Amino acid sequence: MNRFRRWIERRRTVLLGLGSTLVLFIFLIFLMDWIVMPFYTQHGAEDELPDATELSFEEARRILRSKGFRIIIDGEKYDATYPESTVVFQNPPPYSRVKKGRRIYVTLSAGERRVQVPKVVGLSERDAAFVIKQAGLLAGEVFYESSNYYPRGVVCGQSLSEGTEIVEQTTVDITLSIGRLPDRFVVPDVVGKSLETARKLILQAGLQVGSISYEVQKRFIPETVIEQSVQPGEEVHQGTPVDLVVSRLEEEFWEE
Repeated sequence: MNRFRRWIERRRTVLLGLGSTLVLFIFLIFLMDWIVMPFYTQHGAEDELPDATELSFEEARRILRSKGFRIIIDGEKYDATYPESTVVFQNPPPYSRVKKGRRIYVTLSAGERRVQVPKVVGLSERDAAFVIKQAGLLAGEVFYESSNYYPRGVVCGQSLSEGTEIVEQTTVDITLSIGRLPDRFVVPDVVGKSLETARKLILQAGLQVGSISYEVQKRFIPETVIEQSVQPGEEVHQGTPVDLVVSRLEEEFWEE
């Protein structure tokens, strides 16, 4: 009987120990789940990242710092849309969920890219257009004038001086030499030619393009010269204007 009682008491002690261990384990789980883990996760809490794009760098830095983030300049890029030192890109992107203290990398606008005007005087029309394009500029209109120095077809003038610093993609016009001033000025035949070609022929002849009027003509391609005010082959004074009548589409399809 005594042996049985001792066995019962040992079992009870073991069960009480197991029960105490279980209670302690449950308590530890509760402690971790409700106290320790919330404190730990709150320490590295994520927050919504503000949108710093289109703001000046100083304004972006102020806003990001106030939210607990660090701003780092990652580089610059030319951008004609935004003023210099404006944030044009950020990483991570706006409204991302990130931890406070995270580094936010931004790219700033370097403003409009400026380039130098190249020298094209003395080049052919084709070479001048190539050089202008290579410089990051646009080839504009072509004008013509006589020159005792530059041969016919060579650039004798440009609208912007060599070395001038201007915004990229600015248009540069050129003037081509038509050679020495001729003894007589003969009106070219431009009927049947495109308006663009007619302009060149008239200017190359030392004359001027006068008024341009339009007339609906289904027999001609639009922008074709169908009449000229001075007859072809007629000798006139230098700079005489030649008026043109040009074909166009029907009224309902025409936009001035």
